[in-house]
Amino acid sequence: MAENRKRPKVIPPKPPKRKREYSLFNWLNKFLPLDKVFGEKLPGQEERLPVKYFYYFGWVIILLVAYERIGFQSEDYVRKSIKLKKEVDDLKAEYTSIHAEYERAGKQSVVVEKVQAEGLVENLTPPKKIILKEDEE
Repeated sequence: MAENRKRPKVIPPKPPKRKREYSLFNWLNKFLPLDKVFGEKLPGQEERLPVKYFYYFGWVIILLVAYERIGFQSEDYVRKSIKLKKEVDDLKAEYTSIHAEYERAGKQSVVVEKVQAEGLVENLTPPKKIILKEDEE
C-alpha cells in the first residue's frame, strides 16, 4: 500500500531577484568605450559609481531644462505684454485725438465755416411761432 501513494511534487525554490541592470548604459557600453572613461569593472562591483547615478543625474538635468524653459517662456510673456501695452497706449492716444477732431467738427461754428464755402448763409432771424386759435378752426 505504501507504494500506491502519490509523492508530492517538489517545487524548486525561486531564484533570487537579479539586481536592476542599467540596460541603456549596457547598450551604450557595446558601442562606446565607457569602461575607459569611467574605469574598469572590478570583481564584486558590477556597478560603476558614475553609471549607478546616471538616472539621477538625468532627472536633475531634465528638471533644469524644464526650469530654463519656463524661465524663457515667462520672459517672452513679459516682452509680449510690454509690447502690447505700448500698442494699446498708442491706440488710445490715436482714439483720443480722432474723437476730439469729431467733437470739434460737430460744433456749430465749424459747420458754418464749412457751409459758407458752398454759398449757404446762417439764418440770423429767429424762427416764428405759428399759433392757431381754437375759434378760427
